[in-house]
This record gives sequence, structure tokens and C-alpha cells, in this order.
Amino acid sequence: MIVKSFKDLSSSDRMFLGILALIAIGMSFIYMGKGATTSAQVLTKTAQTTPASSSATKIGALEKELESKLEANLLQMEGAGKVQVSVTLSTGLRSEYAQNENTTSRTTKSTDNSGGVQETKEVTENNQLVMPAGATIPVMVMEDRPEVAGVLIIAQGASDPKVREEIHNAVQTLLSIPTANIKVVPMGGS
Repeated sequence: MIVKSFKDLSSSDRMFLGILALIAIGMSFIYMGKGATTSAQVLTKTAQTTPASSSATKIGALEKELESKLEANLLQMEGAGKVQVSVTLSTGLRSEYAQNENTTSRTTKSTDNSGGVQETKEVTENNQLVMPAGATIPVMVMEDRPEVAGVLIIAQGASDPKVREEIHNAVQTLLSIPTANIKVVPMGGS
């Protein structure tokens, strides 16, 4: 296994690592504000998204973190000059938590006076979050990162078509989003 120092990595590798770090930081911000959850809570669905009221602020924080990281990386690109980045996320984080699934089934048969048989089947489902001993946060099975809806980059060097293309390609590579969702324009004024 080859291990390189951060200084030995190419600029695109550093940008990629930077975006990954940004996403990890953003995810930690989302879970720091979740609050306490008890093991007695029963979910009707396994997949949960953050509540709408706090989701907007968490998405905004993730957008700002991503913008800052992209700006820092783009400033390192030759010819880019001063840059301003705006990121819009289309979704928040989606998490799936481990659950104890308990299904009980009971069938009852009864015969009436005329010899008729009546069968009744009762099914009870109880799904509880799996909580580690002494923990307030349930066990997470899966977490999907938010989807980027679009990115706008305003850069001093974007009037040069080659620089504009390099910025565009860097953002597309880092975020894995369609080229149509990235707009790079020259900075106006001085």
C-alpha cells in the first residue's frame, strides 16, 4: 500500500479530499442538533428525513460549507483569480436506522352453535429503533448524502474560455453532477 503525504497529492486529489471532508463535516453538523431519542419510539417507516423546520437551516449550513470548500479549492487553480461560489442542494441528508422488528401473529378459531367455524387472524407489528446501551442516538444503517441541484461560480478568470472550462470540469468532477447544473461566469466590475 502506497501512502502519500497531503503535499504529494495532485491538486485534483486534494480538491476531492477537501469535498469529502466538507461532506463529513456537514453530516456531523446535522446530527449534532438531533436531540435525544428514546428506545420506546416506534417508527412507521424505516427511512427518515430531517424535519422540515430544522432541515432548511441544516441544508443552508451544508450549502455554506460546500461553497467555502469549493471557493478555497478554486482559488488554487491557475488563472481563476477571485471566485464566488453559490451551491443549491435539492435534498437533505437521508438516514436509515436499525430497527428491532417484532411481528406477532395469532389465529383464533371458534365454532358457533350451528356448527359454523369462524377464523380470526390478528397480526401485530412493533418496530423499535436499536439504541446502544446508554446512547441517545440510534444505530445508523445507511446515510445518503444530499444531492446538489446546481452550482454557480463567478470567477475573475472565467472570461478566458480555457479557465472557464477548467473550473467547470473541476466542479463537475468534485461533485459528480451533470454539466447542465454548473454555470461558470466571469466576474463583473473590479
